Amino acid sequence: MNPKRPLSPERWAGVDLAKASFQAALWGHEEFRAMRVRSFPRNADGAKALLAWLREEAGPETRLGLVMEATATFGDELATWLLALDPSLHIAIVNPAQTSAFLRSLGLRNKTDDLDAKALAYYGAERRPAAWEPPTPEMATLKDLTRVRKDLVEARVAMKLRLRDHERTSKLAAQAMQKVIRTLDAQIEALDKGIQAHLRAHPSLTRPAALFESITGVATVTAATVLAELGDLRRFPRSRQLTAFAGLSPKRRDSGTSVRGKSRMCKQGSARVRAVLYMAASSAARFNPDLRDCYQRLLAKGKAERAAKGAVMRKLLVLMRAVLVADRAWVPMPRAAA
Repeated sequence: MNPKRPLSPERWAGVDLAKASFQAALWGHEEFRAMRVRSFPRNADGAKALLAWLREEAGPETRLGLVMEATATFGDELATWLLALDPSLHIAIVNPAQTSAFLRSLGLRNKTDDLDAKALAYYGAERRPAAWEPPTPEMATLKDLTRVRKDLVEARVAMKLRLRDHERTSKLAAQAMQKVIRTLDAQIEALDKGIQAHLRAHPSLTRPAALFESITGVATVTAATVLAELGDLRRFPRSRQLTAFAGLSPKRRDSGTSVRGKSRMCKQGSARVRAVLYMAASSAARFNPDLRDCYQRLLAKGKAERAAKGAVMRKLLVLMRAVLVADRAWVPMPRAAA
């Protein structure tokens, strides 16, 4: 046995998160339906009380694993509190789509917070998901900046649509909405400057962002979002592992001789990454000579526009990993002389 490798958890707890509180259940010493569930406030004191309860139930020397879903920033926050109390904890923050499918496989008729906590604990014991790696302070700040920017952009789009699509009988109401849009414009611009300044201020972010932006079609927001949401792309040994993690891998629907469905993106990863890559792919399909050729070839073969753009998204992400691994800026492939 490798002495440096952490021992696998003996007991697994499931944590179902909500805005003000969370439910926790411990698997391993009781049957599923008999598992006791406790509720705790979603704050640092609640994290401390949760850990004390788990130690009381499982024993002070038991190796504990916890599973929670990636729900907004609630999971990251609780995991940070818990690891500050006990760095030896194995905390997994998993994709809700995977745990939802697991819950359905149990054949439960109801869906409650208590059942979700129990199912998450059972999921941990059965699937033993990998431990969450806490981000560095500079990466956490970058994630906060990019996520708030995305929220404000979406709010601005919604406000503009409401102003455009609905005639306002009140001039004052229309003016108020226009003022909100101008405020959002100013705040988005401030966040753009803040993201650029943050990338320049931290060498661990400056070089990767510069390499990403060397690719035609990838702008600062795309580079920053991919960094914030996916971390160091070099941690993926193969490019297909990266595209699968980001939810860009094709999902086939072939079965027997009668089912021949269209392939679609699996969409199991970060929706934020897919959103910025879609915009980047729209630009790359026009201005990046390598990816424009790929896009046009797919269209010529009869691929739908969205499918062709999805392929460009995958190639962009693979290319971003490649320039990082090579530590060399992107250059277009040489063109044959006409």
